[in-house]
Amino acid sequence: MPDLGRRSSVRACKPILAGFVLGAILSLQGVHAARSDSVQAARYHEDALARLARNDVPGAIIQARNAVQQDKSLLAAHLLLGKALLRDGQAAAAEAEFELALNLGASMTELAQPYGTALMMFGNSEKLLARIKPDGLGASARAEVLAMRAAAHADQGNMKAAWLAIDEGKVADPRSLAPLRAEIDLALRTRDTPRARKALDAAVAMAPRDAQLLHLQGVLNQGAGKVAAALDFFAQALKVDPRLLDAMVARASLLIDLQRPDEAMPDLERAAALSLREPRVAYLKSLVFAARGDARSSRAQLEEVTRLVDALPETFIARQPPLLMLGALASQATGRLERARALLELYVLRMPDDPAGRKLLAGIYLSAGETARVADLLDPLLRSGDADPQVLTTLAALRMQQRRYRDAAEALERAARLTGGDPGITAQMGFARLAGLQGDLGLAALRTAFDKEPGQFKVAAALATLYLRRNDVPNATAVAEALVRRLPADAAAHNLLGAVKAAAQRPAEARSAYLKALALQPGLMPARLNLARLDEAEGRLAEARQRLATLLKEAPDNGQVLTEMARLENHAGRPAVALPLLEKVQARMPGDVASGLELLEAHRRLGQPGAALALAKELVRVRPDDPVVLESLGRAHMAAGEGVQARAAFASLARMAGPDPGNLVAIGQLQLSAGAANDAGASAEKALAAKPGYLPAQVLQVEAEILAGNLPRAEVLQRQLAARGAGGADALRLAGDLAMARQLAGEAARHYQAAFDKAPSTALALRCFNAAFQAGEGARGVALLEAWLRRQPEALAVQAALAEGYLRLGRLGPARNAYEALLAREPQNATATNNLAQVLMRLNDPGALAMAEKAARLAPTDANALDTLGWLQARSGALALGLKTLREARLRAPDSREVRYHLAWVLHRSGKRDEARDELAAVFRSQGDFESQAEAQTLRRELGV
Repeated sequence: MPDLGRRSSVRACKPILAGFVLGAILSLQGVHAARSDSVQAARYHEDALARLARNDVPGAIIQARNAVQQDKSLLAAHLLLGKALLRDGQAAAAEAEFELALNLGASMTELAQPYGTALMMFGNSEKLLARIKPDGLGASARAEVLAMRAAAHADQGNMKAAWLAIDEGKVADPRSLAPLRAEIDLALRTRDTPRARKALDAAVAMAPRDAQLLHLQGVLNQGAGKVAAALDFFAQALKVDPRLLDAMVARASLLIDLQRPDEAMPDLERAAALSLREPRVAYLKSLVFAARGDARSSRAQLEEVTRLVDALPETFIARQPPLLMLGALASQATGRLERARALLELYVLRMPDDPAGRKLLAGIYLSAGETARVADLLDPLLRSGDADPQVLTTLAALRMQQRRYRDAAEALERAARLTGGDPGITAQMGFARLAGLQGDLGLAALRTAFDKEPGQFKVAAALATLYLRRNDVPNATAVAEALVRRLPADAAAHNLLGAVKAAAQRPAEARSAYLKALALQPGLMPARLNLARLDEAEGRLAEARQRLATLLKEAPDNGQVLTEMARLENHAGRPAVALPLLEKVQARMPGDVASGLELLEAHRRLGQPGAALALAKELVRVRPDDPVVLESLGRAHMAAGEGVQARAAFASLARMAGPDPGNLVAIGQLQLSAGAANDAGASAEKALAAKPGYLPAQVLQVEAEILAGNLPRAEVLQRQLAARGAGGADALRLAGDLAMARQLAGEAARHYQAAFDKAPSTALALRCFNAAFQAGEGARGVALLEAWLRRQPEALAVQAALAEGYLRLGRLGPARNAYEALLAREPQNATATNNLAQVLMRLNDPGALAMAEKAARLAPTDANALDTLGWLQARSGALALGLKTLREARLRAPDSREVRYHLAWVLHRSGKRDEARDELAAVFRSQGDFESQAEAQTLRRELGV
């Protein structure tokens, strides 16, 4: 029994024992598996450590993640993963790993530095101050934490607490570099260079071969202008630590500033390989590409900067001044002005004492027309003495926008002094002086700038233009030639030289310069247009037209080419051809001044004063402050017979002219032409107040007194001018004008001849001609014009006057030849066409009527053309048609005795004797002679008037 019992007992226990054994086996398997996972995690961790040491950051992250996946409690793996993520720029992920490590029991001594760095990367200064405290830490860790807290306090704007934390850090561990580094950073941010230098010296004494400190020594030397020393320190830093990104970036930046961009690129390439998310590197690479002329690559890098900056949280960017500045610069360069503006506003808020941000933001505000904001930004700099050249040039741009041109010039003058006469700033000052109507000062400033830097094309072009306006051909030529010597391969420079040579009446040299420009740049539009103008000036109209036609095929809608073609057609006497070309330009570019002025000329030539006036009014509406447009309005009013309105326009022009004596005299001449004697005299007085003894103003003053009828006063002024010997030919010419005003034509002719002998000109030749005819010496006047035309065959006004002289002398054959020669040059000249019709009528040429009809077509509202046509129609037997035409002429010129005689004759022949008597009575109520006086007397006897 007992044996049975034992057996039974043993059998009964078998399942229990089996279960126990199975459990033990399973338990041992679990322990083995846990040990296996832990071993594998440890292997991953060791591999991650090795990879991070080799700077294989992506590989380190992967292996560290594998380690924590194998063993979530492996504290070292979490800490390592956080550090790798931090090095990769993934601050948020790193922060999460560090907080896991803290929860797993990691010491703040180990975590303080990387955890604090992660927090500050995203601007989490509040969290850093709340979570990372120095209490209970050892001396070294305490100093590290206090340095980070100093940066966080500064980030919060609490500089007092920041400096206090730095001082506490120095006390906590006098051998720690962390508080000194923080002090250097804060001192540089607050522009306290002496304090930064002192802290750096203390740090270097402790660690003379520390790479970061060597880099900072380079930064301070660069700021002090010690370029060679800066480069040496950057090189030393990189020798100690070849992977020090800050030193690579600093050296590359300095090399770019030194115009050595290609030397900068190796540092930038290495830096880019070390960090894929570094906007500083992308920005500097954009500058290198720009220096190489690779605009596409430069823009790509700038867009990369904006992408990197925009990818960061706004709360972080807002507390990182360097990132704000980089993002703003890149955004501005890529046309994202609103983004640049937003970033710069944050930058100025964070760095109110940094002039750079204020200047950049002021420029953006200026471009947006927000002048009040510009002034707000610049005023603190001006008051503090930080008004460097950039501040002053920005202020000048503001004043220019406000039309305070003299204030702008004064700011630029200060900037020029600060820069030792920088030619670019001096040139800007010159343009400001010109805008402020200080012509002589502006010209002098531009010349000073050009002489210092003869390669400034814009300055050279302005100078050449100004000199040519003053008839100073030698100086204009000298400037253009100096530009070409400085820029021998620049097509635009050769084109400018050609334009100056053309203005100096040296067509062969001008053509050579234009052809050189086109050899350098075959498609250069200005040079091609200038060659067409030169062809036209030399009478080669077919060649000019062909050049322009070729340009129009290439660019059928180019306003400049269309305008030039129209100008050619106007000059060729084909305003009807020019008209649609110019209307096309105006339709595409309403208010365009160049085409508008040429269109006004077409209207004038076509005898369309109403259309010209309407266009001039429209141009003034679009460009109310343009003096050229306002002058055109005045001329259009004059052409339309609206003297009062013309005088008003010229008075407005005089108010715009300011004190510039040259402008005032030119406007005074316009006022004279409009019959505004008093206004012209006032302009002369203003010019003399601005520049006493200015000869053109003195001449204008005499002319104004003559026009006003103040002959005694005019004579006194003229004699004073002659006595000083300053007037020369002008004084003699004015004596002639006085004699003409007193109806002493013979005396006037002698004065004019003397003036002409002293300084021959077309204007004086015409005065001699007119005085000679009035003195009864028409043949002498014609002989003088014949001689002058041989010297100046291009003088069309002389050609027209000579033809009229032949006609008045009854020399019908020469008159016919002269008018036909004139019309060969100007086929659409309505006056010449009408006069030729009269010559043909007197020659009994059957072509007279057709010529008169052409004149009336060219100038359908001109009374003289209608009179000639009506007279020819009536004389040819078409009394009714002639009567209709002459009635139209009489309505347009009721004071013309010639027209009214012709109308009276036709009325008499048409059986309308009473009406004929009325018209003829009006003819004889006026005093003086007229061409058909003898015939009119015969009709008077017939009608019994």
